[in-house]
Amino acid sequence: MNSTAKSQTSIIKFEEFFATSYKDDVFEILEKYPDERSLNVDYNALEMFDPDLADLLIDKPEEVIEAAQTAIKNIDPLVKDADINIRFENLSNVIPLKDLLSKYIGTFVAADGIVRKTDEIRPRIETGVFECRGCMRLHEVEQSSGNRIIEPSLCSECGGRSFRLLQEESKYIDTQTARMQEPLENLSGGTEPKQMLMILEDDLVDELNPGDKVRITGTLRTFREERSGKFKNYIYVNHIEPLEQEFEELQLSEEDEEKIIELSKDPHIYDKIIKSTAPSIRGYRDVKEAIALQLFGGAAKQLEDETKLRGDIHILIVGDPGIGKSQILKYVSRLAPRSIYTSGKGTSGAGLTAAAVRDELGGWSLEAGALVLGDQGNVCVDELDKMRSEDRSALHEALEQQTVSIAKAGIMATLNSRCSVLAAANPKFGRFDRFKVLAEQIDLPAPIISRFDLIFVIEDKPSIEGDSKLADHILKIHQSNTVDYEIEPDLLRKYIAYARRTCNPKLTDEANQVLREFYVSTRNSNSEEQGPVPITARQLEAIIRLSEASAKIKLKDTVDKEDAEKAVRLQMACLKEVGVDPETGEIDIEVMEGRTPTSEREKMQKVMEEIGLLEEEFGDQAPMNVLVSNMAEKYDMSEEKVESFVRNLNQKGLIYFPTTGYIKRA
Repeated sequence: MNSTAKSQTSIIKFEEFFATSYKDDVFEILEKYPDERSLNVDYNALEMFDPDLADLLIDKPEEVIEAAQTAIKNIDPLVKDADINIRFENLSNVIPLKDLLSKYIGTFVAADGIVRKTDEIRPRIETGVFECRGCMRLHEVEQSSGNRIIEPSLCSECGGRSFRLLQEESKYIDTQTARMQEPLENLSGGTEPKQMLMILEDDLVDELNPGDKVRITGTLRTFREERSGKFKNYIYVNHIEPLEQEFEELQLSEEDEEKIIELSKDPHIYDKIIKSTAPSIRGYRDVKEAIALQLFGGAAKQLEDETKLRGDIHILIVGDPGIGKSQILKYVSRLAPRSIYTSGKGTSGAGLTAAAVRDELGGWSLEAGALVLGDQGNVCVDELDKMRSEDRSALHEALEQQTVSIAKAGIMATLNSRCSVLAAANPKFGRFDRFKVLAEQIDLPAPIISRFDLIFVIEDKPSIEGDSKLADHILKIHQSNTVDYEIEPDLLRKYIAYARRTCNPKLTDEANQVLREFYVSTRNSNSEEQGPVPITARQLEAIIRLSEASAKIKLKDTVDKEDAEKAVRLQMACLKEVGVDPETGEIDIEVMEGRTPTSEREKMQKVMEEIGLLEEEFGDQAPMNVLVSNMAEKYDMSEEKVESFVRNLNQKGLIYFPTTGYIKRA
């Protein structure tokens, strides 16, 4: 059968298909045309109607889609010559991006991915109207989707070969290019994600944003780049299906689900999961417990007034060099169902959030960064302290609001970044000092520190017993090249995916009671009435998220008392490590969040008051030596401490030195 006869047969089959299976949809779309430009057809319905036609669509998509569009025109009762796009959904031919190679060129395929970048919308000439320069006769020529404009070969009236394109008379169609990359969960550590160019036309333009997870259906085509002369593949998109929740995690078989449910009934499941988190690194139980909870995550909520409460848990690990921080981050990035690993040294603010880049034709477009691509997953940021301060500020909004707002090169956009952040940083002076405040030792601003739910300080302390156990552990790993897993990483990954997909635990009254008591008693624990504030509502929200994650580990629907107690214990362990004022020994939220401790602020206030009294006594200027002796006498403050406060106040612009040895308030 020749191609014309084949296409005629396809048209007749489609007329029958539309008249039976899609009768109502077709008439509805024809009534709404041109407001509605596309008819969605279920591929499964076409396959049931005629399997041969469905197979032909996969092999010869352009012919079959054209036949379907002609069939719609033929059954149009009003003969409006409606140009309707036929879009096929639920295609069975889903192929991973990395496998979309030359053998698929010219076939109809579907592929899943994350939109990386979208370019400007531009018009493409669909039908060119040409005027013969000799006799002024008009000629219409159908244009291909390439960049070159096809002119008539010769004028049918006078035989002339010179033509002028009438731009206003020609027919145009909107077109847009976009780029997607393969889903993060399909990547094994260290492999570069494959990317694919997409061409969107007509009513598909402006449907995609960077960071969207989609299933793209279309024809795989190839074009030749003019500059390099090389061929490049792209998908001419026929249908876009947004994938949100179901695409979030890995595909699980029934056998996997049975194993997972069986595992959840183990009474020691909580400990087993903690031990299976970075098992090649010895110790750090609290850190591993926190990371296990982070992998499962709390329950995100949306209130009636559209306020969103995040369920993602953010963790910061600060520690001496050589204790395995990067190793922990690398392990988490491999274990989490969706994850990105990046290092602060080589990451810019645009690389974290989104970059405005110039496309091939000189326009501006957005390209998604790590926090957007890691949406609904984990982003591991190593060496956070090594990032430039202007790049770190990109984290502020992403950590709390879980969005990334961009205003660059005339592009205004807000992208989602609903991810858990696990960050690591080194102490500013090489090693951690127990007797100094956290803020002085981490090169991070207070607003960023305060957004982390849990902050761990890991010190490298020598001890004969601990060091010998660690040495044995490292030597054993090097000797045997094996690690003892309680739960195999592959199964644990699926377990996390299953829990995140199916569990949304609710707080019980008993859990509420535990959390309320912790908050109220800790807030009012300090001895003085005007003493430091130990914790704020931010820490309460953090322990709610931690207790929800604890319930998810056991695949429970409710957050019980034991889950709340585990969360409280972990939060208290962090507060005692990080949030204690070295001078008073009391928990102070100012210390935890990297600001000046309350005890220090009060002493600074006393220094300012003393400077004021000395200004009155000595006539407008306070002598430094008298200030030092008075502070030692009245408040038992050392000379170094007074000098430190004076330097601090001078930096803040509250005092200045009019002459050597004298101070004056600003």
